[in-house]
This record gives sequence, C-alpha cells and structure tokens, in this order.
Amino acid sequence: MPLTTRIETHALSLTPTDERRITHRLQALARRLGARPEPSAVLVLTRHEDRRAVEAVLRVQLGPLGAHLVAHQTAATADHAARLAIEEVERQYERRVAAQRGEPTFGVPSRRRLT
Repeated sequence: MPLTTRIETHALSLTPTDERRITHRLQALARRLGARPEPSAVLVLTRHEDRRAVEAVLRVQLGPLGAHLVAHQTAATADHAARLAIEEVERQYERRVAAQRGEPTFGVPSRRRLT
C-alpha cells in the first residue's frame, strides 16, 4: 500500500526546492514501508526564532493497528531537520524488522572469545 503523507508547517514557509527534497525523502521511506498495510506519516516542521532552528517531528504509523515510529530532530534548515528525522525513523524500522526476524543482537558486536 502507498504511504499517505501529510506535511504541516508551523510558522514556516518552505521553498520549492526544500519541499521537493523532503517529498523525495518521504517517497524513499514509502518504498521501504511498501510491505506494510496502509502506513501513514505526518511530518510537522516548526521554526523556533529564538534558537534559529527548525524542529522536525515525524510520526509514522505502520498500519491501522500497527506501532508508531516517532522522531524528533532539530537543525538549521527544514530540509536538514526532515532528513535527520526520516533517517531516525528508518533506523527504528530496521531495528523493529530485525527483532521480528529474531535477531536480538542487531548492531551489537559479539562478546564471545575467539580461541
């Protein structure tokens, strides 16, 4: 099923270039979630004038009864903050899939002694 996405901007206007880059990254995330039934994503971008930063909150629901993956990231630009949030959600998804495969030590080096 295709990923339904919604981008909300609070006190922020996106340039066409930034919007195109963010959309492209969300489409790449959609390809990774292709096997999930009815995934949905909401990306909220908020500008903080006092910190001169943009906060990106990405919430992905893996299906109608599926789990949520949530990422909070802050960066100087909207494009960079969105990229960091999408990458964090991708890492969370990979961990979840690895745990479902029965790989409890995903990303952890072996602790046994080689003799």
